[in-house]
This record gives sequence, structure tokens and C-alpha cells, in this order.
Amino acid sequence: MKNFTAYLILSFMIFAGGVTYSQQGSSIIEGMVVDAVTSEGLPNANVFLENTTRGAAADQNGHFIIKRVPPGSYTIKAQMMGYEVIAQKIECQPDRNLNLKFDMRESYFQTQKIVVTATRTKMLMENVPVVTELITNNEIEETGAENIAQVLEDRPGIIIEEGVNGGKTLRMNGIDSKYILILVDGMPIAGKFNNRLELNLLDVDDIEQIEIVKGPSSALYGSEAMGGVINIITKGYSENLTVNGNGKIGSYDLYSGNISLKGTKNKLGYLLNADYSRGGVDQNLASINVTDTEANKLTGKFRYAFEKLGEIETGTTFNQNFQDSEDPIFFNRTNVKRYDNFVKWDKTISDRFSVNTKTFFNFYRRVYDVTVRNSGYLSKSDSTRENIIGVKTDFTCLLSHNYHLDFGVDFNFDRFESDRVLNDKVTRNQGGMFVQFEANPVKKLTLILGGRYDKISDIDPYFSPRLSGMVNITNTLKFRGSYGGGFRAPSYSDMYIDFDHAAIGYKVIGNPDLKPERSTGATLGLEYFWNYMVLVNVNLFHNRFKDLILDYTVKPAVLSYRNIDLASFRGVEWQCRIYWLNNFTTTLAYNYTDVSQSEMIEDSFNLSPHTASLNLNYSILKKRVRFSLRDQFFSERKVREFDRRTGEFSTRIKPKAAYHLLDGTVTIVLNKMLSVRAGATNITDYTDVLYGPWIGRRLFTSLNINY
Repeated sequence: MKNFTAYLILSFMIFAGGVTYSQQGSSIIEGMVVDAVTSEGLPNANVFLENTTRGAAADQNGHFIIKRVPPGSYTIKAQMMGYEVIAQKIECQPDRNLNLKFDMRESYFQTQKIVVTATRTKMLMENVPVVTELITNNEIEETGAENIAQVLEDRPGIIIEEGVNGGKTLRMNGIDSKYILILVDGMPIAGKFNNRLELNLLDVDDIEQIEIVKGPSSALYGSEAMGGVINIITKGYSENLTVNGNGKIGSYDLYSGNISLKGTKNKLGYLLNADYSRGGVDQNLASINVTDTEANKLTGKFRYAFEKLGEIETGTTFNQNFQDSEDPIFFNRTNVKRYDNFVKWDKTISDRFSVNTKTFFNFYRRVYDVTVRNSGYLSKSDSTRENIIGVKTDFTCLLSHNYHLDFGVDFNFDRFESDRVLNDKVTRNQGGMFVQFEANPVKKLTLILGGRYDKISDIDPYFSPRLSGMVNITNTLKFRGSYGGGFRAPSYSDMYIDFDHAAIGYKVIGNPDLKPERSTGATLGLEYFWNYMVLVNVNLFHNRFKDLILDYTVKPAVLSYRNIDLASFRGVEWQCRIYWLNNFTTTLAYNYTDVSQSEMIEDSFNLSPHTASLNLNYSILKKRVRFSLRDQFFSERKVREFDRRTGEFSTRIKPKAAYHLLDGTVTIVLNKMLSVRAGATNITDYTDVLYGPWIGRRLFTSLNINY
């Protein structure tokens, strides 16, 4: 017993001595993370030692401290949303502490931003081999936009179109929005009108960034991605309790407000957001006035990090939108309700394997009423319901340091109800499996090879391939290339519509034998980065569509659909971002789109082949006062008038002259908690009573509070 006791005492002394030696031999790394221009501390900046688990978050003053760092050579990095990642090489010696300073510059060039859409995995934008465009939260705020349509209309190559019901859709590189897949946090959105999602019904106050991938993307996302993908990424959680509120007033009786609360406590992340807006009326087509709008939105998200189970997140969003419009013949009333719910599980199983699963439940209802002005007679009432229940599962496997394998399974059950479809309802199962292999066989080369197999109810299976690559020709010059296939399954209306428009005298019936519309496309891009001052991107694109679904006359007064035609979309995009001074930046962009198609396809009308933009940003007083000026150019285009009496466009084609739209904002940061912004859109008050824009100058003022 005495020997055992002595052994325990000796063991404890050895252990204690080892601990003391370890503590005495370790180092402490502390320092400051500051804005390179204002020299103010950056709270919540993340500082960590690369390839270790050691790190710390900066406090409210930008100060950080990392304790008990063993001796050795390290790369220490500082990163923060909206700033470029900064790295330093350090040498930790026994019992010698280090004091560091990180001067961080705003991520104006966006190369260090994390994006997910192009590959369905998190990657720094500079490493993504697929050409990707990014719209940041700062850019969204500078526009003063109220909805997604107003954000996207600033981008060259994207044209916002007005529908006869008062909604707004888009055309990207000449491609109709029914061929562009729009996602929110990687999940589909229920509810389309005439096969298109109405972008004016999507609010922007809770958006972190928007990622745009142009070209066929069905190899990852399946149907509807034959022309590209737009993924709306919503805001995440903060480390500490954060309360944000903003209010806005503007022309045409616009007033809106938003309040959000988010934070993390004891591994539980929470986010609550409420938004309301009204007014800001608009006009669609030459004769349709949007007389009143109202939108309500409530969001709640929660995330908990379990020690062994992984990270589980759940959330729900409720949207309600009202819109009234009128023309010389009709009053129109639109009422849309949407519920979006999800449960997400994210688990890192080992250093080489992880899994991510999202289950979503989306419910949508739309009522669209048309009343004759003179008589008050209800001419038309469309009621549409859509429920989507689905799951998206992604597996990531690190085969080696230079080879990654990603694969997954998606499944959706879709129930669609409408007065216009056969038997008033349709159900559809959509299943898909994808695989993607990423290789870095040599230091400056990245290759991605992948494909996806989809099976949709009542439609033949379809396989979509994609091959992408990036070559770092030099440290400042990159080449990107991608080739892939896409498809769009015929919609419920295409296959099952049964609509008798007796008032005008025709009937439309669906065709259940339609084949999927198909596309093949390629993009080539060069990126040049000069002296941390100029970033230039030049991208060529070409997309070829086959088996397009068009209407035809079965017999007099009876219409249906068939696969009969093809079209090609090709062009070039150019963007240049210039960091002239710490307080002066410029972005120039240009897009040329050429459409080749049969005379039977009439969608290219109202498309400007040349679009361009110029953004100037200037700040003074240590960036407390910021000026932003944005100019958009639209070249001459062909236009036709829409006749509400017949429901058709005129056959008479006219040219519309080129024009500019000029917007500007001024932002004043009063302190860390309070900022004020004032702005104007269409400053020159340019309007065209026949072909648009129909609304002239708009003014707005907003107040933002952060705590």
C-alpha cells in the first residue's frame, strides 16, 4: 500500500511538472484587428491558427487573445464578413508572447467571399472554376431596393420584364426566367404565375448575398436550371446579441420597416425577423397601373450545435403580399400567401467525410381576380395552390488532399391545384441523383467533372453532364471554362391545362406527351488582377436550346403545345473593378447578347442587345459619409404594344431608342449604432409612355439602427 501511495504521488508530481512545463513553454498571441482605412477596431473578427483548432474572436474593441500556443511555426489568419482575409507567418518560441496587428481592407474585389451555388459546396470565390457573379449585402443596401426585381435590374445582361398581371420577371442573357432556377438558401420556391416566379414578391431586408451562375446547371440542380441559377442567401447568426432596425419612406407613398434580432448563446443560435412595406406603386406595360401594394413577412430560425450529433437548424417564414392594379378595362387584385419551412442537419463525421441534409415544406396560395371596371362584373378569378415537400442531401468525401468527391440525392413531392388544370389538381414526384468529382492534379489546375440523373413523373428520365476547369496561368491571371447540359420538365400548365376563355372565344388544352426542353451551353472566362488595384473579368457564353415548347392551333379556336423549335443565345460580358484610392472605387460592366431563333419564337422582342453600367463610390470623413452613383445603359431594341382587349401583342414592330437610368445615394454613419441614407432612382426623370420606363424619379430616405 505504501508503495502504491508513493507511486501515485510520484505520478502526480511528474504530471504536474509536465503541465507546468507545457504552460511555461507555451506562448500567448494577442493583438488588434482594425479597419485599414479608419483604424477602428473590428468586433467579432475571427483570428485563428491555420490547420489547428486554436483561435479567438475579437471583442467589441477589436482586441483578441489566443492562449497556450505550443512552440512552432504557424500561419495565423484574420477574417470577417465583408473584408479580405489577412494572413501572417509567425514563429512561436517557448515563453515568448507575440503582439500582432491586422489591418483589414474591405472585400471590394469579392475574391475572398465564400460562395456555394456553383458547386453546391463552400468555396472561396477565387477558387471556383465556374463563372459566378456575386451581389453583396452592401450593394443591395446602396440601391435602396425593396424587392429582388429592383436589385437585379442593375445588373448588365439582366432585363426585368413586366407582366400583364402586375408581376415582374426577368430575362438573363436573353433567356426567359422560366428557364432560370431561383432558390432561397439552396431550396426551391413554391408558386409561379404563367411558369415564372414574380420577383417583386421577394423581399430583400434579410438577404446576405445573391449568387448568380449563368449557363446550364442541371448537373447539380435538375429541372429549370437549363439557363442558369440565382441563389438568394439569407442572413445568418451573430456571435453576440444583435438588434437591427430600419425604416424607409419615399415617393408614391412608400413606407416600410424591418426589425431583426439574432445572436448565439450556449451553442444555440437564434434569428427573428419582421418586415412590413406598403406603397411605392409602379406601372407595368403601357396601360397597367399598380395602384397599391402591401407586404408582410415574419421569419424565425434556430440552430443548435450538438457535441456528437452535429448541427441542427430549423426555421419558418411567412409571406403575404397584396397588389392592386388597373387599366382602362379591368381592376386586378392579387393576394399571395407563402409558408416556407425547413429542417437542416450538418454533420462532420470525420476529417474526410461530412453530410448535409435539408428537408423543406413549402406552401403557396394565390388568388388573382379581374373585375370589369364599368359593370363590376368578376371577369376572371384564378385560384392556385402549390405544396412542395422535399429533401436535399449532400455528401462530401475528401479522398486525398487534392481530390474531392461530392454526391447527393434530391427528392420533391409537388401538389399543384388550379382552376385551369385538368381535374383541378396535379401531383408530381421529382427525384435526382448527382455526383461531382473535383481534382487538383497540379498546383495551378482545378477540374470538376459531374453529372445528374433525374426522373420526374410522366416524363422520360434525363441525364445532365458538366465539365468545368480553372487554370492559374500566373499569380494574377486565371482562365475558367465550363460545358454542361440542362433541361426543363414541361410544367403543369403545358401538360394538363384545360382552360376555356369563352369571353374571347378560344380554348387551351395541355399535351401530356411533351418532352423536356433541353439545352447545352459553354462559358469561357479570363480574370486578371493587377497590383491589388484592378480586377478585370471577361466571359464568353453560348447556350443552345432544343425542343422548345410552343403553342399551336389544333383546330379553329383550340390551342395546345408541342416541342417544335430551337434557339441560341450567345454573347460576352465584361466587368472591371478599380480601387483608385482607399475612398474611391469604380465598377464598369458591359453585356452583349445575340439571340438566333425561329420566327415562331417571339420572346426576343423588348431585349436590348447591349447593356452596360457604371458605379462610382466615394467616401469622406473616414468613410462616415459615402456617395454612390450608378448609371445603367440600354441600347436600342425592338418593341411591340400589348393589347389588353385581345390578350395579345401587336404584330407591328417598332424601334425604341437607347437610354440611360441614373441612380444615387448618400449614406451618413452617425456612430456605431446609427446611420442615415437618402437616395433617388431615375434621377433624370426619364419616362416613355408607350414602352417604359413608365415611372420617373423616385426619392427615399431610410434610417438604420444597430445595437
